Amino acid sequence: MSPPAVLVADGAISPHAPPTAAAFLEFTPGAYTTARASSTGALLWWPRHLLRLADSARLLAHSHPHLLGLPVPPPRTLSTDSIETLVNQSVRVGVHEMRRRMLAPRECCSGDDMALTALVRASGANDGLEVCIHLGVYVPPVFGDAGARLAVAGSGREAAAAKYAPWVRMRKSLEKTRPPGATELLLTNDGDHILEGSITNFFVVCLKEEHQSNEPFSVQTVTNRFEVQTAPLSDGYAMILGSLYVRSHRHGPSVKIGKKPSLQVA
Repeated sequence: MSPPAVLVADGAISPHAPPTAAAFLEFTPGAYTTARASSTGALLWWPRHLLRLADSARLLAHSHPHLLGLPVPPPRTLSTDSIETLVNQSVRVGVHEMRRRMLAPRECCSGDDMALTALVRASGANDGLEVCIHLGVYVPPVFGDAGARLAVAGSGREAAAAKYAPWVRMRKSLEKTRPPGATELLLTNDGDHILEGSITNFFVVCLKEEHQSNEPFSVQTVTNRFEVQTAPLSDGYAMILGSLYVRSHRHGPSVKIGKKPSLQVA
């Protein structure tokens, strides 16, 4: 028996068996985000995911309407509040139905977490937007005991500040360049500076020293702190870590790595 899955469109549950989340995203325009939900229905980091989704939809509508399914930019800016309201309505329906199916007799995943994919695309209703929610059983990624094996390949994404469904189809061509044994591809425009992973975030944790002088005694103190550095938006990087670390970290310069065909992270 296949694991249960649910597809909701504008609050209505699809009566048909949904495809995988990746297959669904591959053949549609729109802004999307993915999140993890516990078996009780609690969504992890959901306010941040929801804000990222709304920001992506507004950015695409204004500067890259074709990626949202629009022929031209809309006459007015999309409302963040209206997007969040529409998405939450369908999320509640989808999570409730997914939990019901997971708790059904003879199901083996009653205690498992859920993987949620929320998509916003152009439509003729609901302020010109349609919301689709896909839910399935969460399957943790497996990189093995040796860690992830990374290869540097591919250029930065168009509209990198947004997360959009057509990228799922675009990155398929990158997969053909994946060396044997590599588990992730890192995007780069020039071979020297890392932007982001094709399906993951790439960042470097740096130990920074700060020298401070206490007047009037002129006592020098050294403070160590950790800093998460990612490539800047100007280089074509999606600012997802910035929203998660905005209170205690900042965006640093692009990460310089030298021209190596691959690297391994333990």
